[in-house]
Amino acid sequence: MTTELPETFAALQITGIHESRVVRLPMPVPGEGQALVRVKAVTTCPQWDMHIYNGKPMFVGQPPIAFPYPPGQPGHEMTGIVVAVGPGCSLQMGQTVCAWKDPGKSKPGCYAEYVLMQEEHLMAVPPELPVEKVASLELAMCVSASIMRLGSLIGIAGKSCIVNGLGSAGLIAMQLLLAEGATQVIGVDPNAKRREVALAMGAKAAYDPADSPLPLRRKPGAAHLAVDCVGYPEAVRFVMDRTNEAVSLFAVQRDDYVFRHGDLVLVGYPGHSREAADYALNWIAQGKLDLSPLISDRLPLTRYNEGVERLMNQAAIKICFVPNEGGEPR
Repeated sequence: MTTELPETFAALQITGIHESRVVRLPMPVPGEGQALVRVKAVTTCPQWDMHIYNGKPMFVGQPPIAFPYPPGQPGHEMTGIVVAVGPGCSLQMGQTVCAWKDPGKSKPGCYAEYVLMQEEHLMAVPPELPVEKVASLELAMCVSASIMRLGSLIGIAGKSCIVNGLGSAGLIAMQLLLAEGATQVIGVDPNAKRREVALAMGAKAAYDPADSPLPLRRKPGAAHLAVDCVGYPEAVRFVMDRTNEAVSLFAVQRDDYVFRHGDLVLVGYPGHSREAADYALNWIAQGKLDLSPLISDRLPLTRYNEGVERLMNQAAIKICFVPNEGGEPR
């Protein structure tokens, strides 16, 4: 089932290091179990965007980035409206949906006016929620998986917590810890503006790691739990030395970590799950998780380079691209 659609649509394509353009692609027809979504908003996943923009693999051991990169990639944090469905797809025409899982780069991505996705990678969301509050649901799902595991293994309610790194993942982790009943959350980040955002979003305090007054573990006032959203050995060491019970390692590991304290529990990342996506959406609907403060700018796809440069300069936390709001060639 479809509505009347144009024959082609605009999509971003990263063509080389620090180079991108908007191209036109033929409108796809949904196949079995697929839905075609008109993209209302798509937010950056900063590490993916910056690595690909700079031609560097995200993970150690990956091959070099091959250009031109697939159209619409690496966009995957998307919300939009279902405009066509294929056989066997239970989503309804006109339904508001979010991508809760990144299907990978083998197919065109969400930096586009339209995107074709498998139904199992989409979930319905309340249509009254502004796009800024739901577009980053996929990232919220990722962070939620870590918070859920930390809660099930150690428990969060009644405990003091540290969040190391106050980018988009850290600000989500901070809110989820508070939603789970943490007595206080203290943020750590060298960026003063991000510390200000954390304070405005409920952090008890926020410190630069270079001059932090946080006490060492086993000292009065040391935190019970910590979530690391940085991923560098010195950053992980910082929270290990200041946490009594457990450290959740959310960030992509950059190098080997040295496990310094035998009685400290290290909680690894459990992987993506629809359960974690439902968990995140539940907190969003209750108003306990607000993704909108993560968005620093709304831009058309034609200004993608500008948006990623803002991420690289830490002048923005996330950029929200609005493909159907003008700026693309028709």
